[in-house]
Amino acid sequence: MQCISRPRNCPTPGHTAGTTTFLWDNGEHRLLFPGDSIWVQGGEWKAVLLGESDREAYLASLSRLMDLDFDILVPWGSEEGQPYGYGVTRLEAQKNLRRIIDRLQAGESG
Repeated sequence: MQCISRPRNCPTPGHTAGTTTFLWDNGEHRLLFPGDSIWVQGGEWKAVLLGESDREAYLASLSRLMDLDFDILVPWGSEEGQPYGYGVTRLEAQKNLRRIIDRLQAGESG
């Protein structure tokens, strides 16, 4: 997945067939907007696996996201009193995505 120009849509099927992630480089930060395919609960990144979700396509999309360089995750929603975006290093982002992938591979829902 090459989503490096500003702004850029990145097809990330799996959550639903038409899911798209948006990567925006504003010159200071690289913000990843994963739509509703990734959300944060209690500080933990999670997948949103639905009955219509394609687990294998979701896993492939999450794996491709691990290759992206971004420093702010902006999930589709936030918990009351929590930030709207989460600053991360590349290593932190990769670890968070790896945890989601591991849970999905283990048969969990996210």
